[in-house]
Amino acid sequence: MDLEGKIYFAPGDLVTLRQDLPNKPVMLVLRKETSIIKLCDDEKTSFKGIRCLWFNNNQSKEEAVFNTKDLIKL
Repeated sequence: MDLEGKIYFAPGDLVTLRQDLPNKPVMLVLRKETSIIKLCDDEKTSFKGIRCLWFNNNQSKEEAVFNTKDLIKL
């Protein structure tokens, strides 16, 4: 498996959105989000995304889960 070019996000990393948007926030990575699917006796964990925290223009706390392809490290 080729891991070259892959970027991993860890709790505490500062990130922003890859898209060129006005006033895009600087966000703090909180954790990796996963979900567990249970089928009969099997359990499968699937990756949902990266949960980030930021403050909007009104200084209200916001949280959301983003795809890793939409984030870049600062």
